[in-house]
Amino acid sequence: MKSESYFKKILVPVDGSHPCLHAEELAALIAKNFRSKVTVVHVISHDLLHPTLSYQVPSSVLSEITNWFFQAGRKIVWDAEALFKEEGIEVDARVIEHEDPAETVLRVAKDEEYDLVVMGNRGETEVEVFSLGSIAEKVSRHAESPVLIVKQKTRLSKILVAIDGSEIAEKALEYAVQLAKKHKAKVTLLNVGESKLFGFKPKVAKEVGERVLSGAAVKVKGLEVNTQLEFGNPAETIIEVAEKGNYDLIVVGSRGLSSVKRFLLGSVSDDVSHHAKCSVLIAR
Repeated sequence: MKSESYFKKILVPVDGSHPCLHAEELAALIAKNFRSKVTVVHVISHDLLHPTLSYQVPSSVLSEITNWFFQAGRKIVWDAEALFKEEGIEVDARVIEHEDPAETVLRVAKDEEYDLVVMGNRGETEVEVFSLGSIAEKVSRHAESPVLIVKQKTRLSKILVAIDGSEIAEKALEYAVQLAKKHKAKVTLLNVGESKLFGFKPKVAKEVGERVLSGAAVKVKGLEVNTQLEFGNPAETIIEVAEKGNYDLIVVGSRGLSSVKRFLLGSVSDDVSHHAKCSVLIAR
């Protein structure tokens, strides 16, 4: 598949935070390289105004508060829209009122068939009222499209791909390779084995891991890749390797080969996206 067919429609939920700005910048970089169309959306949650507030303040004051949130939301999307337009990217901007942010992002992404959702991950000091932190977790867990969680300013020069031999891991590899080609990034394929699982002997586990890595590496065309085999808890090991290697991005599949929690990537993506310091792309 040609690289131009990847990431043609990108959805970027925005909240005005610093992590969100990093997400916008990375989304713009990807959109520019893949000639993508971008939609930025800000959702004014129905929870922003507590239900009891309407009984405690005059309706005129309540109207002013509601209007303030709407105007703030408009500024957020306008600023985001300007960032993409400056890069010559086709962009649409929306403010959606009185809905659940996570559910809205999931619905829009599904109904309008977006190829990628790019979201910032709120830091501990970000203002709660506009934050996408917990929203990003819910979206990354339930979206049908790939989700890129941006943790910090990301340049995409080193990409770590978690490989377990599953079909979705191959999809993760596809995305990683396309991104690497466009951004001239170095790619490392990582397999994390657990020698005790199913009574595997260390030698057998090593052979299985090496077979998985070599099988994935030969499928990569036009790009030099490195392979790395480690043993331990999958999520913890992926995060540790990413930190030690100063990787900019981890690409991991949303489901692995097995439903066994600690086996492969099926239950690992949530832990990696939540705890990794670098940005994480969850493939689907």
